[in-house]
Amino acid sequence: MKWIQKIKEKASSSSYLKSVLTLMSGTILSQGIIVLSTPLLTRIYTPEEFGGYAVYVSILYGITILASLQYDAAIPLPKRENDAFHLLSLSVLTVLGMSLLVFVVVLMFQDLVAQLFQNFHFEEYLWLLPFSFAGFGIFQVMNSWLIRHEAYPYMAKGKVAMNLGQLFFQFVFAPIGFLGLVVGEVLGRFCGSGTIAAFSWRYIETKWRKFSFQRMMGLAAQYKHFPLITSWSSILNVVSFHLPTLFIASSFGPAVAGWYLLAQRVLSIPESLVGFSVKQVYYSKATKMVRTSNPLIISLFWQTVWKMSWVSFLIIGSLAVIAPYIFRFVFGDGWTEAGFYVQILAVLYFMQMVVGPIATNFYVFERQGLQLAAEGIRCMVILFAVWFCSIHFSDPLKSIALLSVFSSFGYIVLALCSWLSIRRGLQTKNKKGK
Repeated sequence: MKWIQKIKEKASSSSYLKSVLTLMSGTILSQGIIVLSTPLLTRIYTPEEFGGYAVYVSILYGITILASLQYDAAIPLPKRENDAFHLLSLSVLTVLGMSLLVFVVVLMFQDLVAQLFQNFHFEEYLWLLPFSFAGFGIFQVMNSWLIRHEAYPYMAKGKVAMNLGQLFFQFVFAPIGFLGLVVGEVLGRFCGSGTIAAFSWRYIETKWRKFSFQRMMGLAAQYKHFPLITSWSSILNVVSFHLPTLFIASSFGPAVAGWYLLAQRVLSIPESLVGFSVKQVYYSKATKMVRTSNPLIISLFWQTVWKMSWVSFLIIGSLAVIAPYIFRFVFGDGWTEAGFYVQILAVLYFMQMVVGPIATNFYVFERQGLQLAAEGIRCMVILFAVWFCSIHFSDPLKSIALLSVFSSFGYIVLALCSWLSIRRGLQTKNKKGK
């Protein structure tokens, strides 16, 4: 077909598009199996069980942002390969140390968490949290290393291994009930991190002989703004995204949380297929442009914004239109309500898909202070929305709608600050050049 041939010709002439399509190819495979398998999972597990899983995942994402203290985000930045290797070593050691800390904290406070979410049986599976934490952290660190080397096929394969592993074990452990979702999540993380670590080894094995503890600590000090500033920005980012889930679960019960999770899972598919791939490629291309003083980064920024806007509108808009009519048929009785949640959350996921790639500008130009300010504003907006909903709304649909609108506004703030980081970053480089 002519349109397919045109896409192939366009991809072959554009390294940016070619890189995106390479990442998307692997992601399409893993996400395609998730799409086909989710209707089976919703017939094996109840909305209440998915609700408990939603809370677990929200807590996991809330703490994994500190897995490497954000040192992994600095790996693509140094000009010298040896410095990047030492940042990789620092990041891995930090993940291991933080995993041990999470294990100790879980032992100390699991009873308190179980009391906060009495209907979710946290005492049965909270002990698995440090293992999910470690698997997630190692995956992120190795992924940053592959971004530096533009090893997109390996990144795609790692993503496939993680998603397929999670689904496989969630099916295998289905007979043990709700706990099967969490066990599958943990084992899937290790499938993904093990796979991507194996692929990364070819870039690492010759560098161990040059390891220097002093150099690693010197780089830890050099990039200290990542743990001191970027970590706080990332914490605020995660709080902004997952606080609504915890609020909904605690206020409206496991079933509503389960419907909310399914809506998020469906709306996250476009982000995983397109947004994640574009984000990784944009970050890699932008860091290379900055290292080589390439002025085309502004063109890259606007190209990404406009293309992601129309792609997101087409995909998310289509999902919003058809979701209420197909959810009962696709996912089974008891899941119809989640289709209406998709409509309510559509605007939020549109904004997330557009802003996600360009938000990496804060790392590219090392504008962590600006990122912290943007995330602080965004978090305060969502906290206000949660407070308002807790006082004035007893209907989950109204609460989710308000949270969606305010969260979307937060992404607009993030986008504006991302653009400002480019302007300030280029001005600084021009002054240094003079």
